[in-house]
Amino acid sequence: MLSTDDSTSMTNSTNSPPDHIDDVSILSNDEELGDDEDQASEDDEMNDEVDVDSDDEEEEIAPVQSRNNSMTIPNPIPSGSNSSLNSLLEEDINNLFSKVSTKFLAGASHKLDINDSRLLLITLHFFTDFIETETSCQWQICNKKPLTCQISIDKKHYLDEPVTVKCVYQTCECHPANAFRVPFIERLIRDFFDKTRITLETLKYSRAAFDPVLRLKYFLEILHPSKKEQYEEMLTNSNDDTLLNELVAYEILEDKQKKPHILKLIKPARNSSSDTTKHYDLLNEKHLPTINYGYLVQFCYYFEYRLRNLNSLCVMCGKRTVNLNDNKKTSKPTICDDYECFSNAMDSKFRNDPLPPSIFSIEIADFLLLLLIAAIRSARHGLILDPYPKLINPYNTSTTLIDQDGDKEQNIKTLREIIDGIIPMGSITQYEVDRISLRSTLELKHPWAFSFFHWLMGTNRYHFSAIPSAHRMKSVQTDYQYFIKHEDIVKHVNFKRLRDEKGSIFAFHGSPQENWHSILRSGLQIGKGGYLLNGAAYGAGIYVSPSFDFSTSYVRNTRYSQPESTGGNNYSYGKEIAPLERQSWGCIALCEIIDSPDVYKKHSADIWTIQDPNLICTRFIFFYPSGICHTSIRVDNAAEAASIRQLIHTLNNTAC
Repeated sequence: MLSTDDSTSMTNSTNSPPDHIDDVSILSNDEELGDDEDQASEDDEMNDEVDVDSDDEEEEIAPVQSRNNSMTIPNPIPSGSNSSLNSLLEEDINNLFSKVSTKFLAGASHKLDINDSRLLLITLHFFTDFIETETSCQWQICNKKPLTCQISIDKKHYLDEPVTVKCVYQTCECHPANAFRVPFIERLIRDFFDKTRITLETLKYSRAAFDPVLRLKYFLEILHPSKKEQYEEMLTNSNDDTLLNELVAYEILEDKQKKPHILKLIKPARNSSSDTTKHYDLLNEKHLPTINYGYLVQFCYYFEYRLRNLNSLCVMCGKRTVNLNDNKKTSKPTICDDYECFSNAMDSKFRNDPLPPSIFSIEIADFLLLLLIAAIRSARHGLILDPYPKLINPYNTSTTLIDQDGDKEQNIKTLREIIDGIIPMGSITQYEVDRISLRSTLELKHPWAFSFFHWLMGTNRYHFSAIPSAHRMKSVQTDYQYFIKHEDIVKHVNFKRLRDEKGSIFAFHGSPQENWHSILRSGLQIGKGGYLLNGAAYGAGIYVSPSFDFSTSYVRNTRYSQPESTGGNNYSYGKEIAPLERQSWGCIALCEIIDSPDVYKKHSADIWTIQDPNLICTRFIFFYPSGICHTSIRVDNAAEAASIRQLIHTLNNTAC
């Protein structure tokens, strides 16, 4: 094991990770971490860790205090000290301690696998306190504790056998349902080792790129004997690395049939490999950090980059989805525009390797589709179909099938044909994989159906979570209740700051089903998707009401001519209905508003107007299959408001 005399042991608790994780070296000092991140306010923070008593009195859990307390990296293995390890593996381990920042790598150790003496278990600990609380919740990480990753490597045949990810976990109880494991981060790590397999030859020669002595040695080894003597004499009389580098570059061009790929490996790298801020070139194409410092260091560099950009990189391929040079922060995990990534991501939801729940808000996919259906079928589609559908040709992504610049009437006709094909599925969320992908299923309904669904999910800016039955608001009398954790992240942060200063109040917003497609993508806006479209007796503004009953009068369920499979208004509270089987739904939202006289105007007890869209946030949305049940609930009394705040606090700490 790599350790020093002051090491402490991290051992298993009752609910700890698998038994093979039982002796991990953790060392600490007072080195200060990088810039602290502002923590979210109380209602958005995760629960504090709960101490776990060990069953064995001799075992002790030694949690790492990540903030303002970094880890001392153990001394590297002396050269030739461990003859049982492959020499390149030994070098890779040593480079971990000299090349990876101690502000990211908190500690490390290795030991033999007790179940297989051929394998070496390497345990790495990474700080996570730089990850924003909102993001850490979505990825089910506790940013108050380090993240531990254990990998298994063949100690003799390093890289001739695959590197296996044994476990990724944290010693905390922020997410007890996962038994300490961090499944979505484990997926990222597993993808790295599965998709970036390299050979021992590649690793060996790559080291020469930053080592002139090795570069000279390997260069002479590679050369044909007829050239070796000539070049050796030239290079022996020269102490200038420039000549060696020029000869390497020349041979790469000349040696087209022998070993140009090896010559390219020993060629000096242009950029520093320790830069974890940019792993993308000017064309925004992904490339890995250099391998010159070893495979394990490459992994650490890449993993740090992924953790620092969790919501800015495609969760499937790692391509950047947000411009590196702008200050925009995405509010949830993202998928790039590549159809293969989107297709695989959708199917992974229904298999054994799911993505973070917030990435698609898949549980509300049916309702996003229903709201768009209502907008497309509306006689007012020219006004309310915003954003306008943009369908990319899945077989030639440089061409567009439908967008706002095309023939609007023909577009609407085609969109309605696509919808008519999808509706018989009954529900997207109930789709089950049976040797056929979701993409194939949709394209069997209509050739453009998957492109349509791609656009629908990709333009959803909200993070929805279905409210668990134990926490549903009984007074609103519907099973279809969803918590909107946040919308725009910048608006979210500013709203919380103002709320802390001035407090907040709550009110309902009702609007016809056809308007909600725009509302859930652009937010509540003055003159868009709400009361202003129904008349504005009190002038421009976002109209809300503390009265549930009053707001329902603006919902106006619209029935379409297409017959529905569940006729009549026979829905009863507690009865499940496949959403697409009944296309006419009532929608009403519960919003939080900054409590300040300059933010809203009270025209009557039931009619308020908001003048600034940035000072109102949608917190809940409720769907009703056949008309909204009337209830006398009001949210302008202290008891009801306190109950809603407590519910938001609870859901923020449980819904990810």
